[in-house]
Parts: sequence; structure tokens; C-alpha cells
Amino acid sequence: MFRLHGLLFGLVSIISATAGGAAHAADVFQPMDTYQRVDTFRDRFEFRFGVGMHGVGSVESGTVSLNPEIVFPQLRLGDWPIDPRWAFLIPRLHIGGMANLSGRTSYGYAGALWTLGVTERLFVEGFLGGALHDGSLTGNAAANQAALGCRLLFHVGGSVGYRITQQWSVMFTFDHLSNGNAVLDGCSRNQGLNEYLLRVGYSF
Repeated sequence: MFRLHGLLFGLVSIISATAGGAAHAADVFQPMDTYQRVDTFRDRFEFRFGVGMHGVGSVESGTVSLNPEIVFPQLRLGDWPIDPRWAFLIPRLHIGGMANLSGRTSYGYAGALWTLGVTERLFVEGFLGGALHDGSLTGNAAANQAALGCRLLFHVGGSVGYRITQQWSVMFTFDHLSNGNAVLDGCSRNQGLNEYLLRVGYSF
């Protein structure tokens, strides 16, 4: 009788262990949700601040600008799932400004920003939008200001960055202000402005 109880107890233990192991294995090998978001930085706000060379290649060169910027969470279409392989195609809104410290052209901008992760830490970005500046439309030799043609201009550029932690990142940014070679009506001049910036970002 004692032997029978021992055999039954052993059998129950083996079955329980096997079932538990199978359940654990099922949990481990359960396929990940196809649309689970792994790039959570796109779901957060980000504040960026940088300093750079202003007006490179123009009469405004040789001066320095400061660049504060806020990047908003990625635009979402309600509760629709997003395949992480194509999440970078959905832009984030960014708003910022370029404040020249020598009285040259300063401007504010807004537009769409796309971020693509190259590795877990390395990323590249592109942006496109518009900017409103306080510089000269026809050129001002006395003030060393470029002839920008229109008050409202295109704002384009890109960055190469590196994520130090989940919150902090650093990036090198090329920033260009132009009327698109007189694409905008009424812009007779198109000297444009180039900025080369080193920036730090903090996500929250």
C-alpha cells in the first residue's frame, strides 16, 4: 500500500513538473506581437539644445547660433497597430528656433521629423518644414545679412546621432534655410543659410 502511494505520488509529481515545464516553455517561445513597439523613444517628448556655426558659406559666416528645439511624440492613427519595421515612416512634429548671437539672421521653424535607427544606439534623421526669419530679403551689406528673398522659407536638413542612454543623446545636425530656388512665389533672391550644429537631446 505504501509502495502504491509512493508510485502515485511520484507519477503526479512528474506530470505536474512536465505540465509546468511545458507551460513555461510555451511562455518563453510564444511569438512576440508583430506590432509591439520597441522604439519607445518615439512615444516621448524630447528637448534638444545645441550650438553651431551660422551662415556657413554666406556673408553671415563666422558667427554662432543657439538652437533650442522640442520634438513631440510620434503621430498616431488612433489605436491602429504599427509594424516596427515601418514605424520610422511616421513623422514627429518638431518646433524650434535659431538665435544668432551676432545680430545676423535668426528664425523660428516647425515641421516634420523622421528618425531611423541604424543600430540600437546610432540613428539618422531628416526633417522638412517651414521657417519665419527676421533677416534681410534683399541683402544688407552693412549688417552682413544674406538676401533671403522671402520672409517665410523652407527649412530642411538632417542629423546623425548616438543614444548614450534611453534619455540622453548627442547629434550632429545640418540645417538649411532656403526658398527652394525661387519655388515660393515672390522670392527674387535665394542665397539661403546653412547651419552646422552639435546638439544634445533629452527624452521625457
